[in-house]
Amino acid sequence: MADFFDDQNNMEEDDDIITLYNEATDKDEDFYHLATLDVDERWFIVMKPVEKLPDIEDDEVLIYEIQEDDDGNDVFVAIEDEALLDKVFDEFQKELEAYEAEHGDEE
Repeated sequence: MADFFDDQNNMEEDDDIITLYNEATDKDEDFYHLATLDVDERWFIVMKPVEKLPDIEDDEVLIYEIQEDDDGNDVFVAIEDEALLDKVFDEFQKELEAYEAEHGDEE
């Protein structure tokens, strides 16, 4: 798992980046899109900040549920249910392990 986060530091500029507006700081912040997961027929996104943010540790990721608003646009919704959050994170870890098993020696 730690290797994955180390590798993320070497992502290139053309990698999938999502910009989110942070209301608390009144700034746009960029995140690497690490995964989109289907868990229990619901969709979730996993992201990591491009630049160090004060409230997110280097080995932490952000996970949001993807839902549609009334206009049919995708919106990211915070996950309040701790058990659901753990389940999605466990699925993310399984995906990472499978990826590392398949691509571990490629560099």
